Amino acid sequence: MTNTVSPEKQAFYQKLGEIAGAKNVRTGEKATTPYMIDGFTPQAVVFPTSTEQVASIIKAANESRKTLIPWGGGSKQQIGPCLEAVDTVVCLKNMNRVVELEAGNFTVQVQAGMVNSELQKQLAKTNLSFPLEPFYAESSTIGGEIATNASGPGRIMYGATRDLILGVTVVTPTGDIIHTGGKTMKNVAGFDLCRMYIGSWGTLGVITEAVLRLFPLPEVSTGLYITFTSPEDAFRLVGQLLNSPLTPTAIELVDSVAGHNVADAIGSSLNDDEVLLIVNSEGTKGDVERHRKDIVSLAEANKAKSTLTLEDEKASHAWKTYRGVHEAMLGADSSTLQGKASVPISKLGDMFRQLKKISDSHGAQTGMTAHCGNGILYTYLTDKPEKLVNITGVLKNAAAGLGGFFLVESAPLSIRKEVAVLPPRNDYQLMRRLKTGFDPKKILNPGRLVGGSF
Repeated sequence: MTNTVSPEKQAFYQKLGEIAGAKNVRTGEKATTPYMIDGFTPQAVVFPTSTEQVASIIKAANESRKTLIPWGGGSKQQIGPCLEAVDTVVCLKNMNRVVELEAGNFTVQVQAGMVNSELQKQLAKTNLSFPLEPFYAESSTIGGEIATNASGPGRIMYGATRDLILGVTVVTPTGDIIHTGGKTMKNVAGFDLCRMYIGSWGTLGVITEAVLRLFPLPEVSTGLYITFTSPEDAFRLVGQLLNSPLTPTAIELVDSVAGHNVADAIGSSLNDDEVLLIVNSEGTKGDVERHRKDIVSLAEANKAKSTLTLEDEKASHAWKTYRGVHEAMLGADSSTLQGKASVPISKLGDMFRQLKKISDSHGAQTGMTAHCGNGILYTYLTDKPEKLVNITGVLKNAAAGLGGFFLVESAPLSIRKEVAVLPPRNDYQLMRRLKTGFDPKKILNPGRLVGGSF
């Protein structure tokens, strides 16, 4: 520790060392800079190894009035309203064990620091899977995915995060340990506190363990990569798929800009204004082959330019590449704003056209992907900050006009401080009162509360 650390802070860091072990507490600029967030560099980073240690850390922070920032893989730390203060990061990466796997019950209990992709590898040994594949599955932790209510392409078949989490262990902002939910599909009596913590963004407690719902690995998984010269043809096919007896596990759309990132994986690139539709099917070999034939037939009837079928390792590689589009688009230019529009499924094509028209009229470069099965569209806009702020306002109005909303998920700090990141709602005041009741000393993630500053 350096001489610039005040006696009060030094005593707090010493307390953290007593709780988690001195080797699991890092201080100094070199050690803490990788955890810089919203312009703040934490004074310390602590790596607990148990729920009990997390509880003791939170109690110590309450006594010293130090703010704590829960941290998993860090993949979504730049999303949401900006933090107001950062003293100590509580990184759960050392809490990465499978606590209990009950294959016959299709459940697994894991520590929150378990990385999604590592969990999938372990589950595959027992022919099981956890069907949540967010963008950063190779680095995001289960606890972080629950706290941010992450979702992925498989939501159309398997549901959202709230449908896949059966129970959580949480340390409250006052240091109490609670277990909510359980290991059965019906496990709630009274308030469903488990779901309250899903999407709470670490403001109401630190998730340390979770019980997850599992599914058998499919016999076959096939990806159909369908190219269209017209987005209208692609969205017409989407409508027909959703209104048919077919049950694809994912229907994803990629425009020509975002499509550059998957060109090598599928062996072809998109021309300007072309779009790529990715339709995944899983199940027995016979069922998947029937799906493939029926979907190809529908695609040809809707003027598809080309169709490509990928299976086994090639399909897995292409799918992994597609999930990497998000990171590739953000990494290509540090000034990129990533927004998320959520509209009724039937209005997704309208939102796609509106977004393209608005970005073109402002002269902004844009790329887009979409979860076609649930009406979610992601856009990546690159331009000067002041122009992006103006475009954001126009996009919010456009989404609202279609019965949905538009929010800013990731953007340079200057933009996140300038715009209202989240859409307007009438229950934010109730959420603030809930936050006050749970966290009266503002210990956990101060400022990162839905609806703005707290």
